[in-house]
Amino acid sequence: MAKHYDLITVGGGPAGLMAARVAGENGIKTALLERKTDITRVRRVDGGGLVPLNEYMCGEILTFTPEAKRIGFPVSGFSISYDGPYQDMFGFRIYSPGGTFFSFGDHQKLREDPEKNRVGVAIDKALMLQGLLKDTEAAGVDIFSGANVTGIEKIASGMQVTANGEHFEGTFVIAADGINSRIARLMGMNKERKFIGTLADRVWHLEGIEIPQVAGISFIFNTYGFFFVTTVCHKNQYHLGASTYPPGEDLEANLNKIVNEDKVFSPWFKGARKTGETACVVNLLSPIEEPFKDNVLFVGDSAWLMELSN
Repeated sequence: MAKHYDLITVGGGPAGLMAARVAGENGIKTALLERKTDITRVRRVDGGGLVPLNEYMCGEILTFTPEAKRIGFPVSGFSISYDGPYQDMFGFRIYSPGGTFFSFGDHQKLREDPEKNRVGVAIDKALMLQGLLKDTEAAGVDIFSGANVTGIEKIASGMQVTANGEHFEGTFVIAADGINSRIARLMGMNKERKFIGTLADRVWHLEGIEIPQVAGISFIFNTYGFFFVTTVCHKNQYHLGASTYPPGEDLEANLNKIVNEDKVFSPWFKGARKTGETACVVNLLSPIEEPFKDNVLFVGDSAWLMELSN
């Protein structure tokens, strides 16, 4: 027998949790379906960077107030709690194969007044998700983890979502199930979207490296690959990543080369210790022009991807 709700949210990332939380707080009977059994565990590449701070982007301003332990969205009038470690980000650098670089911003000077000058912060995304999940549960939302959505169809009362062979009926559905959205594919929303390419990332989590001052992201363009070194929330810890669009490129071999063999960059990693690694593969599609169909609203990366605008 189907479970009945006013709203069904598919996807337990930041967008899905926030949507479900607000709906629950406003008395809307809501269910959240998430494929992962542990909603707060981050298994794909994610540096946890919140950028840009204190600047308009898509009509909103992102703020971070560590004293109040809040991440704010003042234009829309809401905030979320964050009580965890963070590192300030002041910009980025771009390195050539020979090691020359140019910086966006004078990082040393910007550090003199971090409250005013930081352009972003690196946070622990798992802790942020834990806070959102706690608030969502407190709002009375029914949360179904380990729910693998395999079907969605229009019915007289709204929409029916199938997960693990069980039916959920809702007047409306919010699809927040990520860049490779299954809801978008099942509903035929990808037919008119332009295929941009397939992006693969592989990241090593490192500590104990001797790298020129990084307070944000350093991009390295080399003859054998493209790399990035990012600040993460814990001091003296970084992510070293390799990215590619061409299929079949050996990202693990590229990472080994820059860490152990490259004459210019390997000295950065002489004393490095790997504490973990993550990876992801995503199909990049152009945004959905009209992200609403048959009582389903597409939000977050299911409808759009930041990398496309970059």
